[in-house]
Amino acid sequence: MATPLYKTVIENAAECDEKGNKGLWFDRFFDQYDDNKWDVLKPSTNDADKGNAHWLNTHFHNKKVGNDAQLTSHSTQQQQLAKGLQGNSHIFSADWHFVTGMGNPHPVENGFAWHPTLGVPYLTGAAVKGIVRSYIENYLDDGEENKQKLLLNWFGSTSKNPEADGYTSETGNIIFFDALPIDPVTLVVDIMTPHMGDWYQNGVDKPNESTTVPADWHDPIPVTFLACKDISLQFSYALRQYPKDDKYTPETIELDDVKTVLTQALEYFGAGGKTATGYGQFSDPEERDKRQQEEKKKTTMANAVLKEGVYLKKNLRNGAFHIEKGSERNIATATTTDLKQTIERMLTDEQKTELSKGNGIKVNARINGKEILAIE
Repeated sequence: MATPLYKTVIENAAECDEKGNKGLWFDRFFDQYDDNKWDVLKPSTNDADKGNAHWLNTHFHNKKVGNDAQLTSHSTQQQQLAKGLQGNSHIFSADWHFVTGMGNPHPVENGFAWHPTLGVPYLTGAAVKGIVRSYIENYLDDGEENKQKLLLNWFGSTSKNPEADGYTSETGNIIFFDALPIDPVTLVVDIMTPHMGDWYQNGVDKPNESTTVPADWHDPIPVTFLACKDISLQFSYALRQYPKDDKYTPETIELDDVKTVLTQALEYFGAGGKTATGYGQFSDPEERDKRQQEEKKKTTMANAVLKEGVYLKKNLRNGAFHIEKGSERNIATATTTDLKQTIERMLTDEQKTELSKGNGIKVNARINGKEILAIE
């Protein structure tokens, strides 16, 4: 834990601007100490502008960290290194907030993991490796024997416990790199309110005291901690290289298999701290957009109205479709590229021929508002 700085240093220290290393500031410039006791200050009814929450909100909440050019350069170099080692890189975006390094010591009670030179939140390569391995051990359904072979090949041991039955170890054949942001990151200050802190801390040693039993008469104690939002991390991995004259030949590793397991681990297992409460869930942004589009289409189709016995016509100049019935003209249309292509795929060759002649064809159409979604 950082010890207090001399008062003159704190008084003369300038605020850390966007070009500075916020990680260094977080680790070294905490100034909420009592002048006499070195205890961390606590806010009071008459003076709320002190203490952990005040310091975090003043210096970090809604502040950007990271230099765009440096992050881009690092990301590019890491991609090239991974590719040169027969590996790959992928971008994953957090679905909500992300927190890392909460167990690091710090006066605000919950620490934070900062890259030492780039000054941004990150996951170490060891952490990424641990996430992937833990997912395989706990969730991969591939039979125990195949799972043991996979663990040995990828990570270098059949178990993390050397005393386990059948334990075997060798050099692991996948190298996991630090996962770093590709863009500057916005920090946020979040709050958790543990209701029974004494029970968690002293319940085992003092199980029958009123202050330690889990009960509803305890007061919740708000605890602030640092997190980040709108973060996208680059995850890179590579295959371990061996000298050409080395007789050892590792089993083949398919990069697509590594990506699949990494994706599932980040989506369902999560990364960083507080994953059980929704933090640290990551997904492939492209795949997430596809799923959202599919869900939107399903919702839209579920709300669609069926128009029976209408006539579908095509504008031969721009390819747009519209439906009409009797005196009702342009009941609904399909004018966007996606909708036009969707309708085209639903037509038979015979129907397409009739439409190309300027004729209408009788169909049942599903519409939402003034848009044609499908024909039957």
